[in-house]
Amino acid sequence: MERKTNAGRKKIEMKLISASDARQVTFSKRRSGLFKKASELATLCDSETAVIAFSPGGKAFSFGHPSVEAVINRYDGQSQALDAGDQSVQTENLRELIQRYNALLDLLEVEKKRGGAIKRMGMEMKAKTWLLTPVENLNSAQLQILKVLMEDLKKRVNQQREEFSKKARAPRPLLDLNTVEADDPSASNLSKNNSMEGGGSE
Repeated sequence: MERKTNAGRKKIEMKLISASDARQVTFSKRRSGLFKKASELATLCDSETAVIAFSPGGKAFSFGHPSVEAVINRYDGQSQALDAGDQSVQTENLRELIQRYNALLDLLEVEKKRGGAIKRMGMEMKAKTWLLTPVENLNSAQLQILKVLMEDLKKRVNQQREEFSKKARAPRPLLDLNTVEADDPSASNLSKNNSMEGGGSE
């Protein structure tokens, strides 16, 4: 006699159940199984466990050991402590990163100035050589660098000349005649003689 083959338990596809009645029945069955597993976990492992589930109709169901409120309060307390600790650590790390960033910026600026000075010295040394070289023997890049250096030199000369002009145009202090007479006896005598001559002519 031929034995019938058993197809076994049919695997349910994990997708949303379209029929609302079937969805409600499935929720009730699965909820009971979920709470049973949570109870076993709490019993076997002495763990504080809380499960909250809302039905498709919006009704809340919960299981907790020792209670849902106790588990939630403990979770909130630890979360607040962790948040405060994390915030302090993050602030300290951020401050350290900002300090390192500013230090790197300062170092970069120093290196940039040093590199610019070295590069400029090298260009000026090359320019001195190029000035002694006939123009037709220089390539376009050398001529361009020489042009930039000459324009910069012209700019610095003009600035220096402007400073000299400002100093030359600066007003000079006037000579105080009273001070001269007090310091120079001959000047005082000359002034007296002029006064006497003027009196005689009257």
